[in-house]
Amino acid sequence: MASKTRADLLKRLDPYWKMEAANVLIVPLFVVAVSQARLGWITLAPMAATMLLLVIGALYWRGKVRQLRGQGAGFPALLRRIAAWRRPALVLTLAGCATALAGWLVPGWAVGKADRYAATGCAVLAVLEYVNYYHRQLQHFDNRADFRRLLAGKGLRKSWLARDLEGLG
Repeated sequence: MASKTRADLLKRLDPYWKMEAANVLIVPLFVVAVSQARLGWITLAPMAATMLLLVIGALYWRGKVRQLRGQGAGFPALLRRIAAWRRPALVLTLAGCATALAGWLVPGWAVGKADRYAATGCAVLAVLEYVNYYHRQLQHFDNRADFRRLLAGKGLRKSWLARDLEGLG
């Protein structure tokens, strides 16, 4: 990879891990603020799933940036740890979806509409994060080439993490 290309890639990717790490705190604070803290237990699982996936994302992107800088000796070990969290993240995401759904279907389980909306929002975010990391790249707004590819109808490409995990063998 040419140094200019590597520098451009690093410039684009370096903020990802910082953004994901910040969102581990920002998302729950936003949810609590928007719901005016009217949350019950049904929001816990989807919020925990979202936070776990954001931590996984922050760790992955930090490791990827270090690898691109030539400091990635520990990157394969990090990928193995992230791979080990794939199933627990999926289980927690599915549990979050189930509790969010239960909040709508079972009378008395939700504190109110704010709780239902918060649980549902976190469940949707967790599903999107899971797919975005472990399967298909959903984010296309920050890279013109990716966005053009999407608009051209070429579909969603395999996520960076999914490609790196395949490379583990």
